Amino acid sequence: MREPTFGSLKPRVVGIILLASLVCGFTLLAAFGLPNASAAHGLPANHSQADQHGFTGGWLKGQTVQFFYTREFFCEPPPPSGAPSQCEVGEEGGTDPRPGKIPTLFVMTPLGFRPADATLHCPIVGSCINHPSTIDLSRIGGPADAPLPAHSHIINVMHGGWWELVVIGVKNTETWDQIVAGKSLATVRALQAADPASNNITGDIPTNAYLFFNVQPQ
Repeated sequence: MREPTFGSLKPRVVGIILLASLVCGFTLLAAFGLPNASAAHGLPANHSQADQHGFTGGWLKGQTVQFFYTREFFCEPPPPSGAPSQCEVGEEGGTDPRPGKIPTLFVMTPLGFRPADATLHCPIVGSCINHPSTIDLSRIGGPADAPLPAHSHIINVMHGGWWELVVIGVKNTETWDQIVAGKSLATVRALQAADPASNNITGDIPTNAYLFFNVQPQ
């Protein structure tokens, strides 16, 4: 597991803003049902019997790429989660889907505002291909069973297989637009370094969640 960098992140403040964002988004877009569990592909009992195949966008070093998903998400306690998905934001997981080093997917999440859908790789609250429908936000001051927020993705390496999720909250349109223009982890790191008080962007927030996809040029 990678060691996340919190910087000056204030978890309860982030949780309150994220909760407000989720409530706003949920009134606009109905959440979809959470898949039931199975042992398909050797996954534990909290995963879907029918892994879907599909695409989302992603950003890699200034370019837009495609993520091709072929397996359901993986979320296992510890930490314990109040969501049916067993997915948790705010604490790193104790169980990996496979041994060895796993690269990081940075989940860029708008907090308290709704950016243009064209800038969101997963624009529908509560529904994105092979993502959990709900997550536990209680460790950062939110509800224990919240719908998945709309978000976008940033990676820093080409890879196929499992990715560990780290959440980064973006607090205003101006900061979001800079990330959309930069399309890179380097842009995000520069914005974080310039904002030690986390007024515009949070530090890295760990999760126990993993997604499975291959990266393809667009």
